[in-house]
Amino acid sequence: KEDIDVRIDGDVVTIGAEVQSEKEQKDNGRVICKERREGYASRTFTLACPVDEARADASYKDGVLALTLPKKASASAQRVAIK
Repeated sequence: KEDIDVRIDGDVVTIGAEVQSEKEQKDNGRVICKERREGYASRTFTLACPVDEARADASYKDGVLALTLPKKASASAQRVAIK
């Protein structure tokens, strides 16, 4: 949860996270091989319309990241008086 980073810029959403894994192989209680991997993984998505960053919400439960990304209200059309 602390390693996940969510960024919103208009209609672009980027999700990134620190990735770590450790593998150990033992034989009769002795460690034969031990591997560690660390890195950073990210994905970027472009949505069909801009996101309202102020109302965006993210939650993480049981290994699942859930994002609520409401659409930004479009500017209402204004009528211009002709002189």
